[in-house]
Amino acid sequence: LDLRGADVPKLLELVYVNKWQKLDVGRVRYGTMVAEDGVVSDDGVTGRLGEDHWLMTTTSSGAGAVWEMLEDWLQTYKPEWDVHVTAVTGGLTSINVAGPNSRMLLERLVEGVDLSADAFPYFSVRTGMVAGVQDCIIWRIGFTGELSYEIHVPSGHALHVWETLLQTGDDLGCAPFGVEAQRILRLEKGHYIVGQDTDGLSKAPTAGLGGLVKLDKPDTLGLPELKDAYDRDDLPILVGIQTVDGAIVPEEAAQIVDGYSNRIMGRITSSRMSPTLGRSICLGQVDPSLSASGSAITILLADGKRIAATVQEHHAHVDHEGARQRV
Repeated sequence: LDLRGADVPKLLELVYVNKWQKLDVGRVRYGTMVAEDGVVSDDGVTGRLGEDHWLMTTTSSGAGAVWEMLEDWLQTYKPEWDVHVTAVTGGLTSINVAGPNSRMLLERLVEGVDLSADAFPYFSVRTGMVAGVQDCIIWRIGFTGELSYEIHVPSGHALHVWETLLQTGDDLGCAPFGVEAQRILRLEKGHYIVGQDTDGLSKAPTAGLGGLVKLDKPDTLGLPELKDAYDRDDLPILVGIQTVDGAIVPEEAAQIVDGYSNRIMGRITSSRMSPTLGRSICLGQVDPSLSASGSAITILLADGKRIAATVQEHHAHVDHEGARQRV
């Protein structure tokens, strides 16, 4: 979603739980949205391309709903704000270039942008030419936990840029990777997915948003419910989980139970076999009494077998310090 106008920061502060007024041009910030009932509804990154020009990304299927929500609030609540929203999902194709050699590859094809770590740090955005195509938007972000860039290319030139990236990066081992590989990498990194690791009841504390939520703002969607949620101590908590037997991958939605009883204490929300660790890894929502690092939990599998697992210190199973993506 392309956002233009002097009052865009006000709109962002209304719909996101965090603050946006002081974000510098060329920088990017992650944001989470909640509905008026305080339930997590969407997330994404928004970059400031110019003083009065911003670009917002949403969850993969959320752009239409978020666009309607923005227009609803602009037209009915703050029609005087200087904000113009344009849906550009169909006009831009997003290509994720990830991995240790991603900078080296882009340096061969990008013009007008200094890609060095100092000039283009993590969570920044630039515009430039990629593979001879002008007006490309280059984000230094990523869902994979690696050194990573997302390139938004005018869609009419997307195939050309895609093929040029593969050809130019052949000696670097460049190859396509799909959604499943991305899902595994994001789980290793501990990135949650709205609608999978959250549900229709998940409030901000459940998602572990912590300091991202700014309760001192004068107004934001769901603010009374947000404040109430942070006063509660009974909400489930999203945690990293590893089974004691690393060869077992619990089914997603497998119940976490109280020992050999059928009392439900949570559920597995995401699970995969980690190629990096050579063992299974999970995210799951658990009762607050089981959320501390090192807590022993019991997972009830679909076949009726109960297995032991342990709550981890971080959501991330790999590189929780973020060293791999900040090089």
